Amino acid sequence: MPRALSKYTVREWLRLRPLVDRKNHARYQVRERIALARHASPVALPRLRGRKVLITISFNDPEVIEWQTRLIARNVPEVIHIIADNSTKLMARDAIRNICAAADVAFVAVPANPWVGREKEGGKSHGYALNWAWKNIVLANRPSMVGFLDHDIFPTAKTDPFRMLDQATVAGLVRTAPEERWYLWPGFAFFNLERLRTDRLNFGRDWLDGFDTGGLNWRCLYRALSKEDLCAADYERIAVAAGVAMDEAIFERIDGWLHESRFTTDIDLAPARRQQLIELKRRRVLDSLMALPA
Repeated sequence: MPRALSKYTVREWLRLRPLVDRKNHARYQVRERIALARHASPVALPRLRGRKVLITISFNDPEVIEWQTRLIARNVPEVIHIIADNSTKLMARDAIRNICAAADVAFVAVPANPWVGREKEGGKSHGYALNWAWKNIVLANRPSMVGFLDHDIFPTAKTDPFRMLDQATVAGLVRTAPEERWYLWPGFAFFNLERLRTDRLNFGRDWLDGFDTGGLNWRCLYRALSKEDLCAADYERIAVAAGVAMDEAIFERIDGWLHESRFTTDIDLAPARRQQLIELKRRRVLDSLMALPA
């Protein structure tokens, strides 16, 4: 939701900003709900019921999916891994499907959404993919616990991320907003379905109120939780290489997982410099993964 009416300035009121914000937010939500209803297609995966499930939202990058599926199979025992593919490129989708088949990982194609192909709307497209997966995979099959992952985050050692839910309802990487509000970044977010007070989640963006993708869950879930209901993942920022400033590009270490993330590379850099750093990050990730014990 947009900001509370009391938080707009007189100048913003004179420009009718509160009304414009509410109109834009309502239009976004209506388009989202229509698309989700139109593409409602519950996926029957009976072996998920009562199990711990990881769902990766993939997007146009078969290479990271190949790395991630192998590392999860090796380092995260006793979970079921699913790829929910939100790719916009047919060749990428076919390659990811083939990687999943070879790795015996379930592949589910996310239907096209209203923001496909619009780079500046990538957060909305990601939110749609998460909402579609929540409704058509999670609620349709009822695992005991579920975790959502970004496609370029890798478990580099034996781990059980669901241990964070031993005493908690939700767990993962916490993002904060003004007035002590918070939400889980949906690239590393875990939910104990047996303890959730609602299953009507919304992983969309609430950019008008300072939240990115996943932020709409503040109103429908997070604000009702206590401190005991949340287990926050450890977080560390890591330099990409000597001579690369931390405000230009970083890696993230989240509960021991390595996150590459194009979006921790400054988007305001000159395009050539940003592309150079993105390519450097990919090489450094590959070097790190190749150095892991077999």
